[in-house]
Amino acid sequence: MIGCFTSGAKLTPTMKHTWHRASIFNKKTLPRFFGLQLAGMATALSFIAYPTHAFDYNLTQAENRGIEIPFVITTKTQYIFPLEMTLGMSQNYHALHPGIDLRAPKGTAVYSMDEGTVVEVEQVLVGYGHFVRIAHKDTLSTLYAHLDKVQVKPGDKVIKGQIIGDVGMTGWTTGPHLHFEVYVGDKTANPITYIGQVPFRP
Repeated sequence: MIGCFTSGAKLTPTMKHTWHRASIFNKKTLPRFFGLQLAGMATALSFIAYPTHAFDYNLTQAENRGIEIPFVITTKTQYIFPLEMTLGMSQNYHALHPGIDLRAPKGTAVYSMDEGTVVEVEQVLVGYGHFVRIAHKDTLSTLYAHLDKVQVKPGDKVIKGQIIGDVGMTGWTTGPHLHFEVYVGDKTANPITYIGQVPFRP
C-alpha cells in the first residue's frame, strides 16, 4: 500500500508512523525492491540454454553470395579433428550442452578422433538420431551424432582418422551438422581441449 496525504493536513504521530512504514518509496525499501527483481531475473536467465543458431546450408546460394565457404581445420593435438571440413561451430560446450556442434554440408566425412573400439551404434528418429560411440584408451570415449550414414558396427576396431560415417541431420536438428561429445569416464569434457580451437561463425 502506498501512503498519501493532502498538503496542509495535520498528521498525528500514529499516522506519521504508518506513512513511513507503508511507503515503498523510502530510501531503504526501494533499493531492496528492485534488488530482488534483478536477482530473480538473473536466476531465471541462468537456467536458459544458449540458443542454437539457425542453420541455412544451401551452399550454392551461399557461394553465390560470397559467404559460408567451407574450410579445412588442422590441429596440432595428438587427436584427429572429427570432420574433413567444417563451416565453423554453431554451439559450444556448456552445462546444458554436453558437446559441440560442428557445421558441415550433408555427406561430409566424419572421422574417429583416435583409435578405439565401437561400443554403440544407434539409429533412432529423435534425440541424437544416428550416432556412434567409440571407446578409446583409458577411460576416454567419444560420441558422434546426427549422422546420415554409419559405416561401422558395434565391436569394430577403428584406427585414428578412420571414416565412421558422414554428416546428416537425423534426430532433433534443424540442419546438417555433427554433434560431437568427449567423455572421461562417465563425465563429459570440453571437446575443444582435445581437438583444438574451431573458428566460430554464427
